[in-house]
Amino acid sequence: MNATTARVITEDDRFSIQDRSPIGSRYTDGDEEFTLVAYSVDPHGQTAFPLFIADADIAAGPNTHWYDQAAKGSIALLEVSDVVGIGSEVLHPASPDQERMDAALAALASREEHAFRDTSDFSRVMLHGDLSTEEEVAAFLAYAKAELELRVAQRQLEMASRERSELIARVADLTGSQRRAARVLGLNQSTISRALRERPERP
Repeated sequence: MNATTARVITEDDRFSIQDRSPIGSRYTDGDEEFTLVAYSVDPHGQTAFPLFIADADIAAGPNTHWYDQAAKGSIALLEVSDVVGIGSEVLHPASPDQERMDAALAALASREEHAFRDTSDFSRVMLHGDLSTEEEVAAFLAYAKAELELRVAQRQLEMASRERSELIARVADLTGSQRRAARVLGLNQSTISRALRERPERP
């Protein structure tokens, strides 16, 4: 379950899903201030890594930095390692600020969907709200495991579909015509045409 108040966060924390500060908690590294807006949950390890949005990033507006290309045009979403390091080894709870908390949660909600998946998408699931009971935690972990299984299956299907499309295009090249390729493969000619349009351009 969540703690009722924010706790100190260090980079060496275990980040157990059972030991979370409330979403919306305010933090400071002694210089900048941040809002804890979500958790990145590994359901198999039962860990929940806090994610933050900095007040300074909200004030600066949407970013276009190379390191956040997965959500280009959005406010940067920061992990503990982004905000705890040399000179700021601990995040301390800061005074509540409803306006800045609301702004950070709104920025999270407006972030663009990933244009592509990275490896963390197949091992972690975002937790956007507080869990109040052990039963809620268990139910979320079960959901997260199922969600990850679905993502892996979808990725495998996408890869298999792409390979199939490329091979259809290869057959069309070898047979010399879309019509003949359609007859050989027992497919509609529109399927052949789509495979030829979608295949990667040759160097």
